[in-house]
Amino acid sequence: MRVAVVGAAGLLGHHLCEELRAHGHAVLALNRTTCDLASSDREVFYHLRDRLAAHDTHLVFNSAAYTDVDGAERETDLAFLVNALGAEMVARAADAVGAATCHISTDFVFRGDEKRPYDEFDHPHPASAYARSKRAGEELVLRATRRAFVVRVGGLYGRGGRNFFSTLVARLNGGQTLRIDRERQVTPTWVRPLARQLIALCEHGEHGIYHATSLGQTTWYDFAVRLCALAAEIGKPLPPQFSGVPTEALASAAPRPAMSVLDCRVLRLRGILNMPTWEEGLRGYLAELLAHGQL
Repeated sequence: MRVAVVGAAGLLGHHLCEELRAHGHAVLALNRTTCDLASSDREVFYHLRDRLAAHDTHLVFNSAAYTDVDGAERETDLAFLVNALGAEMVARAADAVGAATCHISTDFVFRGDEKRPYDEFDHPHPASAYARSKRAGEELVLRATRRAFVVRVGGLYGRGGRNFFSTLVARLNGGQTLRIDRERQVTPTWVRPLARQLIALCEHGEHGIYHATSLGQTTWYDFAVRLCALAAEIGKPLPPQFSGVPTEALASAAPRPAMSVLDCRVLRLRGILNMPTWEEGLRGYLAELLAHGQL
């Protein structure tokens, strides 16, 4: 299959490119310099469409996004430009050349006030500007093309990532003292098995809305505790210089869902759910760091 990845320089996009090539697919990697979703210039659409046509593209992954949750409260127009109108543009360009779209969305489209995980049949109720922009992107993509996979993910981390939990090992080894949320329910998701799951989903071919995360739930504080325990097991102990604090103790401009756990019901019902538990994923991640001399 001939595949394009928009946002190829990001955490998920980079892993998607690696896994797609490992599966024998021909990959067109597009980053911000070759496809800037923050630009409203009509020429960006034409340029993207022509690049996809020249590659004879069958499938486009869009992992590009404005992901600064707090920043979106200040730069709301920019968040909507990238996450909503930019997502629509990618889907329209893909549709114009006969390609399907796999659009990456977020668990934040749910308010998070339920006591159970959210499945694909729950109605989204976004609470922040970032969440509203991502929900708008879902809706615009589904209107732009019938050949769309809209996949909600959450709690992503992985080697090379710049978010807090992708850099946690380096922060601890660097002697930083950290305060970590001990209340919010999350599903930490290593991006490598996620990339493989996304590829399997698109190869299966049933379009629609999906949830794709690791299995189970925890808090970010307990994730850090488990990370330190597993690192010690493999002879690479980390200084546990962190404390668990309530969510309200961590200053933020935008609200975070208290329940940020997704139920991957549709993947399960279709018989194509291949995600590990969050603890299994964490073991794999640490093994990968160790193999690359980063632990």
